[in-house]
Amino acid sequence: MTALTAETTAPGPVPEGAGSVQPAEFREAMTRFATCVTVITAHTGTRPVGCTATAVFSLTDRPPTLVVSLAAGSGTLRAVRAAGGFAVNVLSWQQRALADRFARLPAERRFDQVPYDTVEGAPLLAGTVTGAVCRVADCVPLDDHVLVSGRVLHTRTREDLTPLVHFARRSSPLESCV
Repeated sequence: MTALTAETTAPGPVPEGAGSVQPAEFREAMTRFATCVTVITAHTGTRPVGCTATAVFSLTDRPPTLVVSLAAGSGTLRAVRAAGGFAVNVLSWQQRALADRFARLPAERRFDQVPYDTVEGAPLLAGTVTGAVCRVADCVPLDDHVLVSGRVLHTRTREDLTPLVHFARRSSPLESCV
């Protein structure tokens, strides 16, 4: 693998139709990328909103910044943009039902009987392994998603909980992936 340095430049954009990987084949390969299951939350002003997400990563610690990928047409993305902030909630194994709730239920029912605190204007779910509240720094549209970078304003972590991990189309406790 060749690293890009100041002396080298990245190649230009990949031509349309280049490559031979079909979407189904790509999706199957991506199921082998083990990842924590998160719920991205924001406040619309009248109610909290959120969705399950696995495309979340830390960008840098100077300043502390996270990136989340949200569908371009999602209500959660609209709320994040309007509020100017969001929370990333890393679910525990004990919260596995929340992953499905925030992925499948109608938006107006996702928070029914789900405990949370509002921290720095964003809903931070109770009982998570960790949570980070962020202020939106930038939004970058890419294909049918938008990458949202957020400067971390607040974190909360529990050492006594096991994270919920998604691997090979299954949700599991971290220990079972090792």
